[in-house]
Amino acid sequence: MRFLIWQTAYLGDVVLTTPLIRTVLRNFPGAEVTFVGRPFCVDLFRGWDEVRVIPFSKGFLESFRMVKLIRRSDVALVPHRSLRTALIVLASGVPVRIGFDRSEFPPAFNFRVPHRWEVHEIDRNLSLLEPLKVSDLVREPFLPLSREEKEKVLKRFSLKEGSYVVVSPFSNFPLKEWHLEGWKEVMKRLSGKVEVVLTGVKEDLSKVKELEGEVRFVNLVGKTTLRDLIAVIGGSRGVIASDSSPVHIANALGVPAVTVYTATSPDYGFYPLKGGFVRNPTPCSPCSPNPKRCRTGTFECLRSPDPELVLKVCEETFQI
Repeated sequence: MRFLIWQTAYLGDVVLTTPLIRTVLRNFPGAEVTFVGRPFCVDLFRGWDEVRVIPFSKGFLESFRMVKLIRRSDVALVPHRSLRTALIVLASGVPVRIGFDRSEFPPAFNFRVPHRWEVHEIDRNLSLLEPLKVSDLVREPFLPLSREEKEKVLKRFSLKEGSYVVVSPFSNFPLKEWHLEGWKEVMKRLSGKVEVVLTGVKEDLSKVKELEGEVRFVNLVGKTTLRDLIAVIGGSRGVIASDSSPVHIANALGVPAVTVYTATSPDYGFYPLKGGFVRNPTPCSPCSPNPKRCRTGTFECLRSPDPELVLKVCEETFQI
Protein backbone atom coordinates (compact mmCIF):
# COMPACT_ATOMS: atom_id res chain seq x y z
CA MET A 1 0.00 0.00 0.00
CA ARG A 2 1.26 3.48 -0.87
CA PHE A 3 0.74 6.19 1.77
CA LEU A 4 1.06 9.93 1.28
CA ILE A 5 1.54 12.13 4.36
CA TRP A 6 1.35 15.89 3.74
CA GLN A 7 2.61 18.42 6.28
CA THR A 8 4.04 21.63 4.83
CA ALA A 9 3.89 23.67 8.04
CA TYR A 10 6.79 24.65 10.31
CA LEU A 11 9.68 22.52 11.53
CA GLY A 12 8.11 21.66 14.90
CA ASP A 13 4.84 20.61 13.22
CA VAL A 14 6.75 18.24 10.96
CA VAL A 15 8.61 16.65 13.86
CA LEU A 16 5.29 16.01 15.58
CA THR A 17 4.09 14.21 12.46
CA THR A 18 6.75 11.51 12.82
CA PRO A 19 4.65 9.33 15.16
CA LEU A 20 2.05 9.19 12.38
CA ILE A 21 4.73 7.97 9.96
CA ARG A 22 6.01 5.41 12.47
CA THR A 23 2.51 4.12 13.15
CA VAL A 24 1.85 3.61 9.44
CA LEU A 25 5.13 1.72 9.05
CA ARG A 26 4.32 -0.49 12.05
CA ASN A 27 0.78 -1.36 11.03
CA PHE A 28 1.26 -1.75 7.29
CA PRO A 29 4.38 -3.89 6.70
CA GLY A 30 5.90 -3.23 3.31
CA ALA A 31 4.03 0.05 2.91
CA GLU A 32 5.58 2.82 0.84
CA VAL A 33 5.51 6.14 2.67
CA THR A 34 5.90 9.42 0.81
CA PHE A 35 6.15 12.62 2.84
CA VAL A 36 5.47 16.03 1.31
CA GLY A 37 6.99 18.90 3.28
CA ARG A 38 9.00 22.06 2.91
CA PRO A 39 12.51 21.69 1.46
CA PHE A 40 14.12 21.44 4.92
CA CYS A 41 12.45 18.05 5.32
CA VAL A 42 15.05 16.49 3.01
CA ASP A 43 17.73 17.19 5.63
CA LEU A 44 15.43 16.59 8.58
CA PHE A 45 14.67 13.00 7.53
CA ARG A 46 18.11 12.22 6.12
CA GLY A 47 18.95 8.64 7.06
CA TRP A 48 15.33 7.54 7.43
CA ASP A 49 15.39 5.20 4.45
CA GLU A 50 11.80 4.02 4.89
CA VAL A 51 10.48 7.49 4.05
CA ARG A 52 10.59 9.14 0.62
CA VAL A 53 10.56 12.93 0.90
CA ILE A 54 9.13 15.20 -1.78
CA PRO A 55 10.12 18.84 -1.09
CA PHE A 56 7.47 21.46 -1.83
CA SER A 57 8.15 25.21 -1.80
CA LYS A 58 4.47 26.13 -2.27
CA GLY A 59 5.00 27.70 -5.71
CA PHE A 60 2.01 28.14 -8.05
CA LEU A 61 3.38 26.15 -10.99
CA GLU A 62 4.98 23.68 -8.59
CA SER A 63 1.51 22.83 -7.28
CA PHE A 64 0.56 21.36 -10.66
CA ARG A 65 3.71 19.23 -10.62
CA MET A 66 2.80 17.94 -7.16
CA VAL A 67 -0.52 16.62 -8.45
CA LYS A 68 1.36 14.32 -10.82
CA LEU A 69 3.94 13.26 -8.23
CA ILE A 70 1.43 12.07 -5.62
CA ARG A 71 -1.34 10.57 -7.77
CA ARG A 72 0.03 7.02 -7.43
CA SER A 73 -0.72 7.03 -3.70
CA ASP A 74 -3.48 4.81 -2.30
CA VAL A 75 -4.09 6.73 0.94
CA ALA A 76 -3.47 10.41 1.74
CA LEU A 77 -3.15 11.41 5.42
CA VAL A 78 -3.23 15.20 5.61
CA PRO A 79 -2.51 17.00 8.93
CA HIS A 80 -2.05 20.29 7.06
CA ARG A 81 -5.29 22.26 6.85
CA SER A 82 -4.66 24.83 4.11
CA LEU A 83 -6.86 25.36 1.06
CA ARG A 84 -3.95 24.79 -1.33
CA THR A 85 -3.10 21.46 0.29
CA ALA A 86 -6.71 20.27 0.10
CA LEU A 87 -7.07 21.24 -3.56
CA ILE A 88 -3.82 19.55 -4.62
CA VAL A 89 -4.71 16.33 -2.82
CA LEU A 90 -8.21 16.38 -4.33
CA ALA A 91 -6.88 17.02 -7.85
CA SER A 92 -4.43 14.14 -7.52
CA GLY A 93 -7.27 11.63 -7.43
CA VAL A 94 -5.85 9.64 -4.50
CA PRO A 95 -8.74 7.27 -3.72
CA VAL A 96 -8.64 7.53 0.11
CA ARG A 97 -8.16 11.08 1.36
CA ILE A 98 -8.25 11.66 5.11
CA GLY A 99 -8.08 15.16 6.59
CA PHE A 100 -9.47 17.31 9.39
CA ASP A 101 -12.96 18.76 9.49
CA ARG A 102 -11.34 22.17 10.11
CA SER A 103 -9.52 22.06 6.80
CA GLU A 104 -10.02 25.20 4.74
CA PHE A 105 -11.77 22.97 2.18
CA PRO A 106 -13.29 19.90 3.91
CA PRO A 107 -15.01 18.53 0.73
CA ALA A 108 -11.55 17.59 -0.58
CA PHE A 109 -11.54 14.65 1.82
CA ASN A 110 -13.77 11.59 1.69
CA PHE A 111 -12.96 10.97 5.37
CA ARG A 112 -13.00 13.95 7.75
CA VAL A 113 -11.74 13.58 11.32
CA PRO A 114 -12.66 16.04 14.11
CA HIS A 115 -9.85 18.49 14.86
CA ARG A 116 -9.60 19.05 18.64
CA TRP A 117 -7.30 21.56 20.34
CA GLU A 118 -7.58 19.90 23.73
CA VAL A 119 -5.27 16.98 22.84
CA HIS A 120 -1.58 16.83 22.03
CA GLU A 121 -0.65 17.49 18.41
CA ILE A 122 0.74 13.96 18.16
CA ASP A 123 -2.64 12.52 19.14
CA ARG A 124 -4.42 14.88 16.74
CA ASN A 125 -2.28 13.58 13.91
CA LEU A 126 -2.75 9.97 14.93
CA SER A 127 -6.52 10.45 14.90
CA LEU A 128 -6.28 10.61 11.11
CA LEU A 129 -5.82 6.84 11.22
CA GLU A 130 -9.23 6.25 12.82
CA PRO A 131 -11.01 5.65 9.46
CA LEU A 132 -8.43 2.88 8.80
CA LYS A 133 -9.23 1.23 12.16
CA VAL A 134 -5.60 1.41 13.31
CA SER A 135 -5.21 0.91 17.06
CA ASP A 136 -1.51 0.03 17.51
CA LEU A 137 -0.24 3.60 17.84
CA VAL A 138 3.28 4.98 18.24
CA ARG A 139 3.26 8.25 20.22
CA GLU A 140 7.02 8.83 20.42
CA PRO A 141 8.44 11.25 17.82
CA PHE A 142 11.63 10.27 15.99
CA LEU A 143 14.46 11.83 14.03
CA PRO A 144 17.34 9.90 12.47
CA LEU A 145 20.71 10.73 14.07
CA SER A 146 23.68 8.38 14.05
CA ARG A 147 26.25 8.36 16.85
CA GLU A 148 28.95 9.06 14.28
CA GLU A 149 27.18 12.19 13.04
CA LYS A 150 26.53 13.43 16.56
CA GLU A 151 30.12 12.90 17.70
CA LYS A 152 31.49 14.65 14.63
CA VAL A 153 29.35 17.75 15.21
CA LEU A 154 30.05 17.92 18.95
CA LYS A 155 33.78 17.66 18.28
CA ARG A 156 33.60 20.53 15.77
CA PHE A 157 31.90 22.78 18.37
CA SER A 158 34.10 21.52 21.27
CA LEU A 159 31.09 20.19 23.19
CA LYS A 160 31.07 17.20 25.52
CA GLU A 161 27.97 15.03 25.39
CA GLY A 162 25.72 15.40 28.43
CA SER A 163 27.66 18.35 29.86
CA TYR A 164 25.53 21.22 28.57
CA VAL A 165 21.99 22.47 28.16
CA VAL A 166 20.70 24.12 25.00
CA VAL A 167 18.88 27.43 25.35
CA SER A 168 16.75 28.50 22.37
CA PRO A 169 14.90 31.73 23.21
CA PHE A 170 13.84 32.73 19.71
CA SER A 171 10.87 31.98 17.46
CA ASN A 172 9.36 32.70 14.04
CA PHE A 173 6.62 34.46 16.02
CA PRO A 174 7.87 37.36 18.22
CA LEU A 175 4.89 36.94 20.56
CA LYS A 176 6.27 33.54 21.52
CA GLU A 177 9.55 35.04 22.76
CA TRP A 178 9.93 35.57 26.50
CA HIS A 179 11.78 38.81 27.33
CA LEU A 180 15.59 38.74 27.12
CA GLU A 181 15.96 39.89 30.72
CA GLY A 182 14.23 36.69 31.79
CA TRP A 183 16.46 34.55 29.60
CA LYS A 184 19.49 36.43 30.84
CA GLU A 185 18.67 35.65 34.47
CA VAL A 186 18.00 31.97 33.76
CA MET A 187 21.19 31.57 31.70
CA LYS A 188 23.26 33.38 34.31
CA ARG A 189 22.06 31.06 37.07
CA LEU A 190 22.36 27.90 34.99
CA SER A 191 25.86 28.72 33.76
CA GLY A 192 27.11 28.33 37.32
CA LYS A 193 26.05 24.67 37.27
CA VAL A 194 26.28 23.52 33.66
CA GLU A 195 27.57 24.77 30.32
CA VAL A 196 24.98 26.80 28.39
CA VAL A 197 24.78 26.62 24.59
CA LEU A 198 22.71 29.28 22.82
CA THR A 199 21.12 28.41 19.46
CA GLY A 200 19.18 30.35 16.85
CA VAL A 201 19.32 31.58 13.26
CA LYS A 202 21.30 34.46 11.76
CA GLU A 203 18.29 36.78 12.06
CA ASP A 204 18.58 36.44 15.87
CA LEU A 205 22.16 37.71 16.11
CA SER A 206 21.17 41.28 17.01
CA LYS A 207 19.34 39.99 20.09
CA VAL A 208 22.36 37.96 21.19
CA LYS A 209 24.33 41.18 21.66
CA GLU A 210 22.08 42.03 24.62
CA LEU A 211 23.22 38.84 26.36
CA GLU A 212 26.95 39.05 25.65
CA GLY A 213 29.22 40.29 28.42
CA GLU A 214 26.81 39.53 31.25
CA VAL A 215 26.24 35.82 30.69
CA ARG A 216 28.70 33.01 30.01
CA PHE A 217 27.56 30.81 27.12
CA VAL A 218 28.66 29.08 23.92
CA ASN A 219 27.21 31.11 21.07
CA LEU A 220 26.05 28.91 18.17
CA VAL A 221 23.44 31.38 16.88
CA GLY A 222 23.64 31.47 13.09
CA LYS A 223 26.44 28.88 13.06
CA THR A 224 24.52 25.63 12.71
CA THR A 225 22.85 23.84 9.84
CA LEU A 226 19.66 21.93 10.59
CA ARG A 227 21.64 18.69 10.93
CA ASP A 228 24.12 20.47 13.23
CA LEU A 229 21.28 21.68 15.42
CA ILE A 230 19.83 18.18 15.65
CA ALA A 231 23.21 16.78 16.68
CA VAL A 232 23.83 19.54 19.25
CA ILE A 233 20.41 18.99 20.80
CA GLY A 234 20.90 15.21 20.68
CA GLY A 235 24.10 15.50 22.71
CA SER A 236 22.67 17.86 25.31
CA ARG A 237 21.38 17.28 28.81
CA GLY A 238 18.21 19.15 27.96
CA VAL A 239 16.65 22.04 26.04
CA ILE A 240 15.02 25.21 27.34
CA ALA A 241 13.09 27.10 24.68
CA SER A 242 10.17 29.22 23.69
CA ASP A 243 7.17 27.43 22.21
CA SER A 244 9.22 26.36 19.18
CA SER A 245 10.78 23.49 17.23
CA PRO A 246 13.86 22.77 19.44
CA VAL A 247 11.46 21.42 22.08
CA HIS A 248 10.09 18.83 19.67
CA ILE A 249 13.49 18.02 18.16
CA ALA A 250 14.72 17.29 21.68
CA ASN A 251 11.86 14.92 22.43
CA ALA A 252 12.35 13.16 19.09
CA LEU A 253 15.90 12.38 20.24
CA GLY A 254 14.90 11.28 23.74
CA VAL A 255 16.11 14.53 25.31
CA PRO A 256 13.94 16.35 27.92
CA ALA A 257 12.80 19.89 27.19
CA VAL A 258 11.24 22.81 29.04
CA THR A 259 8.94 25.27 27.25
CA VAL A 260 8.45 28.83 28.47
CA TYR A 261 5.03 30.08 27.32
CA THR A 262 4.10 33.68 26.58
CA ALA A 263 1.20 34.31 24.17
CA THR A 264 0.57 30.59 23.63
CA SER A 265 -0.35 27.74 25.93
CA PRO A 266 0.23 24.01 26.46
CA ASP A 267 -3.54 23.66 26.02
CA TYR A 268 -3.04 23.88 22.24
CA GLY A 269 -1.19 20.57 22.42
CA PHE A 270 2.40 21.46 21.56
CA TYR A 271 3.94 20.88 25.00
CA PRO A 272 6.94 18.56 25.52
CA LEU A 273 6.02 14.94 26.16
CA LYS A 274 9.35 14.48 27.94
CA GLY A 275 10.19 17.37 30.26
CA GLY A 276 8.05 20.21 31.55
CA PHE A 277 6.68 23.65 30.87
CA VAL A 278 5.89 26.95 32.52
CA ARG A 279 2.47 28.45 31.83
CA ASN A 280 2.07 32.16 31.38
CA PRO A 281 0.08 33.76 34.23
CA THR A 282 -1.05 36.83 32.25
CA PRO A 283 -4.90 36.97 32.17
CA CYS A 284 -5.04 37.63 28.41
CA SER A 285 -2.81 34.67 27.53
CA PRO A 286 -3.11 32.62 25.38
CA CYS A 287 -3.90 34.44 22.14
CA SER A 288 -3.70 31.66 19.53
CA PRO A 289 -1.37 28.80 18.51
CA ASN A 290 0.61 31.14 16.23
CA PRO A 291 -0.13 34.71 17.40
CA LYS A 292 0.75 37.53 15.02
CA ARG A 293 -0.42 40.56 17.02
CA CYS A 294 -1.06 41.50 20.63
CA ARG A 295 -4.81 41.86 21.19
CA THR A 296 -4.36 44.29 24.09
CA GLY A 297 -1.36 46.19 22.75
CA THR A 298 0.41 45.78 26.09
CA PHE A 299 2.68 42.79 25.29
CA GLU A 300 2.34 41.99 28.97
CA CYS A 301 2.74 38.23 28.51
CA LEU A 302 6.29 38.68 27.18
CA ARG A 303 7.40 39.85 30.66
CA SER A 304 6.04 36.75 32.39
CA PRO A 305 6.50 34.19 33.93
CA ASP A 306 8.94 34.77 36.76
CA PRO A 307 12.54 33.56 36.09
CA GLU A 308 12.60 31.80 39.46
CA LEU A 309 9.75 29.54 38.36
CA VAL A 310 11.48 28.77 35.07
CA LEU A 311 14.69 27.92 36.92
CA LYS A 312 12.87 25.62 39.31
CA VAL A 313 11.30 23.63 36.46
CA CYS A 314 14.64 23.44 34.62
CA GLU A 315 16.53 22.23 37.69
CA GLU A 316 13.96 19.55 38.37
CA THR A 317 13.76 18.44 34.73
CA PHE A 318 17.50 18.33 34.06
CA GLN A 319 18.50 17.34 37.61
CA ILE A 320 21.10 20.08 37.98
